[in-house]
Parts: sequence; C-alpha cells; structure tokens
Amino acid sequence: MTTTTPDTVTIPAPGTANPSLRVRFAVAFLVGLIAAMAIGVGSLYAYDQQYTGRVLPGVRVGDVDLSGLDAATAADRLRDAYGSLGEGSVTITSPHGDRTISFHDIGRGPDIDAMVNEALGVGRDGNAVDRAIANTRTAVRGVTLTPRVTVDADTLANEVLAFADSLARSPIDAFVAVADATKFTVIPAVEGRLTDPAVPVKAALADLGELDAPGELRYELPVRIVEPTVTSDEAAEAKADAERIAAPITLRLDGKNEGITTTRLRGWLTFAPTADGGYGVSIDTTKLDDVLARLAKRIDEVPVNASFTTSGGRITGVTPSKQGYKVDLAATRTQVHALLDARMTGATASTIEPTVTSIDPALTTAEAKAARPKMRKISQWTTYFPIGEKNGFGANIWIPARLINGYVVAPGATFDFWKAVGSVTRAKGYRSGGAIINGRTEPQGALAGGICSCSTTLFNAAMRAGYDMEARRNHYYYIDRYPLGLDATVFISASGSTQTMSFINDTNYPILIRGYGYRNGSAGYVKFEIFSVPTGRKVVIGRPTVKNVRPSSDTIQYTSSLPAGHTKRIEYPVDGKDVWRTVSVYEKGKLIRRVTYYSHYARITGITLVGR
Repeated sequence: MTTTTPDTVTIPAPGTANPSLRVRFAVAFLVGLIAAMAIGVGSLYAYDQQYTGRVLPGVRVGDVDLSGLDAATAADRLRDAYGSLGEGSVTITSPHGDRTISFHDIGRGPDIDAMVNEALGVGRDGNAVDRAIANTRTAVRGVTLTPRVTVDADTLANEVLAFADSLARSPIDAFVAVADATKFTVIPAVEGRLTDPAVPVKAALADLGELDAPGELRYELPVRIVEPTVTSDEAAEAKADAERIAAPITLRLDGKNEGITTTRLRGWLTFAPTADGGYGVSIDTTKLDDVLARLAKRIDEVPVNASFTTSGGRITGVTPSKQGYKVDLAATRTQVHALLDARMTGATASTIEPTVTSIDPALTTAEAKAARPKMRKISQWTTYFPIGEKNGFGANIWIPARLINGYVVAPGATFDFWKAVGSVTRAKGYRSGGAIINGRTEPQGALAGGICSCSTTLFNAAMRAGYDMEARRNHYYYIDRYPLGLDATVFISASGSTQTMSFINDTNYPILIRGYGYRNGSAGYVKFEIFSVPTGRKVVIGRPTVKNVRPSSDTIQYTSSLPAGHTKRIEYPVDGKDVWRTVSVYEKGKLIRRVTYYSHYARITGITLVGR
C-alpha cells in the first residue's frame, strides 16, 4: 500500500535574511555607488578643466607659490624670485693674471622654462581617476618643486680655455746671435707655461649648479713652468767661449807678425745645441788653409843669392847670401788647430811660431867667394833708342835695366825677365808708352811700352855668352834698331797672356848681370854686361836668311787735327818678311848647341798725317 504525505514548507529561522533580498540590496548599493562616483568624477573633471593651462593649487617651486598661475605669470613670479641667480661672476686666477667671467656671459641663472613646465605638469599625468586623486592630494597636501639653475657649460669651458691659451706658451731657447762681424749678443731664454683649464672648469660647474652658490666664485688655474732646453746662462757661457776662441791669432817669426783677425775667426764660429743636451760654440776651419797660404806669402823669406860688386869692369867683392825659409802649411795648420782646441777648453794662448822649411840660396857666400877671383866679363850688348813718348822718355827701358843690375843667376838656375823685374806699376816710375795694337803702333797704348828694348838687349848679351836660351818671341814687325831675327819682345796683356824672355845658366859658375841706362842728347842707350868664369864657349851667329819679303808702302792722310800744312809721321813703312838665324855654341871646340830662331815679321804701311 502506498502512503502519500503532504508537501513540506520551510520556514526561515529567525535572523536569517532572505537570499533574494540580499541580491536586491547589493545591486541597489552598487547602482548608488556608481551614481555617486559619477557625480564625483564629474566634479573632479570639472575641477581639472578649470585649471587647464594653469598651475594646480598647492604647487610651489621652492618658496614661490604658483597656484592657479598661467605660464607667463608663473615665469614672471619665478624670475622675480630667482633672478639673482644670474648675478655674479666667476674669476679664474693665475700667477700671471686673472680673468673674470660674468654669470650672464655663461648663461647662469634660473631655468625658468624648466621650472614652469614642471609646475604645469604636476597632476597632469595618468587617467582621469589618477589625476583626480593626484589633484586632491596636491590641493590638500601641496607639492613643492626644487628650483632649477641653468649654466652654459660649453661657453664657460671656452672662456676658461681661451684664458688658459693666452697664458700658455712654448719655451724659447736662449741663443747667441752674431749681430755683425764684431759682436756676439745673447738672446735670453723665455720659460714656457703649461696650463690645465679642466680643473677650474670642473670645479666651477659643480658650484654654479647649486642654488646657494655665492655671487663671486674664484678658482685657480694650474700653471706649470716649462724650462727651455737652452738657458740664458748656457748661452752666456757659449758666448764667453766664443769670445775667447775668436781672439786674434798671431804668427810670429823673425820679427814678422802676421795674424788671423778676430773678425775672420768670428765668421767661422757657429752656435748650436750639443749632443749631450747643452749649448755650445763650434768652429769651421774649412777656410784656414787659404788664410794660412796668404799669410805664408808674407812670412816666407825668399833666399838671397850672394852677389858681387864691380868696379871698372872687374869683380871687386862679394855681397853675402841670405838663408830663406818657407812656411810649412800642414804643420802650421796643425799648430793653429791645437791652439783653437786649447781655447775650447779655457786656454787663452794667442801666438804661434809657424813651422818653416829652410831654403838655401842657389849661390852661397862661400860659393861666390870661391868663384870671384876667376870671374870675368864674358859678354855685353848695347841698344840705342830715340828718347820719346813711345818709351816713356826712356823710363820704361832704364827702370827694368836698373832692377836687373846686380842680378845673380846661380849654376843650373833659370833667369826669367818678369820674375827679375817684378810688377809693372806707375808707382815704380813706369809711364805709358808705345804698343802694337791691331797691327798699328799706338804711341801711348800700354803702360811700360818700350820695355822690349831692355829684354832684347839682355837676350843678345846672354845669347852671345853661350847660355841655353829659352823663351823668346819676335816683335810683330821688324824694328831696325835690333839685330834682324834676334829681337825678344815681352808683354803682359790685359787678358792675362804673358810673354817673357828667359835663359838657363847651364854652366857650373854663377852669372852676374850688370845693367846700365844712359843718354846722349836725345839718344838713349841700354846696356847689359855678363860676368862669369870663362868656360871657353864660343858663339857663332849665322847670317840671316830672309824670305817672303812683302814690300811696304807709304801713305798720306789728311786731317783737321793738325794745322794746315803741318805734317806728322805716325807710322813708318816696314817690309814684311820671314827670317831665320842660326846660332851655334861651341865649348872648347866642341859643338854643344845649335838653335835656329824663326821670325815672321808683318808688313806695315807707313802713314803721314797732313793738316788741312
């Protein structure tokens, strides 16, 4: 049997809510809360929108309240409050001067834009809820921002660097200047300076960024002294060495004093750093040899042969010989170098006795005395000449004859006309005289013109004594005062070409040459006598062989340089020809020499000037 019971009804216990009521309550609460929040968010949104473009209430920068201010007003207020941050200066100090840089020049001052932008940005980040919360907090509690300072670091660094560069400098070495050939001058050294601008720049930037930095900031620029390589003392010492080295050097011998001057020595000195890091003087003696060679010529003593005195055509006495000497250039150079080296180390020596080589005369006194009793006049020759302008009125012929008078030619020695006569100068009394120029006679064409009468006369005297004749040259045209084909011209041209007359004493005995010059009215004469020990020589002069004769002609030239009807002979006609003369020399009957002299004489056309 099935039993059915009625449905059971559950009755809530006392104090227990009904589930449906709880749900309804919760929903109602949420709806109310959302409505309230919506109202709050709306209010906060309206609050946020109210301060668009302005600083929210409660925002301060340092002690400056910027609440509700727009950007421009906030900037003005900050500028008023912190404008003093741009007032002041930075001074960079050094032992060599200071440089002051104003805050304005380096852009130091309040960073207005940054502070305004930061103040305006407070409460502007995040979503609406975030901003609402932040705005509420800002309004209730306030926000204080740190004031900002700006400075142009690059400008500051450049200013300090420029100042540092103005103080920095490279060291300058001292040196000795050769102002002229007589004076050395020390140019002092200048010490260098090395600066480190990074140190004050770093310190200044650290301080300038602080709000409480004083208005006057001072920083020391480190400066380090850089010593020059060559000091003034070293240069002064080198100068003193140079003055000592350049003192004159005297070469002294037998009372002769020749020297190397201070001026010359100074020109050989140079100054330069030394290998060991010092500074000194050095001397270049490259030109020493040339200087010594010139000095030696004045010191050298030419040996003097013994000579003879004569009277009445006889040898009556002997003039003593004199020893000669020649400076040994290599040895003397070594002496000079030793003296200079000693001066380099502090010595002050100044005199040298040069090393010389003794030179014996070709004819000593003893040899002359031994020969004197046997000596005789073995030859002579005389030449006539008309005294006139062509021969300096005789001076150009007599002067060299007088210079040669007493000349001794030792055995084996060579007589040279120009070496015996020496230089031809007006100071010796020579005058202008005739010369053959371009085939024409120029009455005043050359100094000492006419001297060939002297050389031709001596040539004939020596040739007739049988000596070995060397240099000889005939004149351009034949001069009838001379033996045909046996004339001997001499000259020294302006171009340096030289013609001399010479002969060798090829005997064992000395030769004494006596020269004379005299006049008889308008006629002049030059004469040479040869004295020696007779050797038995005999000279045979053959008759001239004349060929190729080219007859001359005579002409008349009219000129306005002479008065009308007056005449003047300026050129004599001379036939041209070729001439040979053979000279044979015998000694004790044996032929020892035979020479044929050839002369080519030009043809000269005579000229007589006639005034018109």
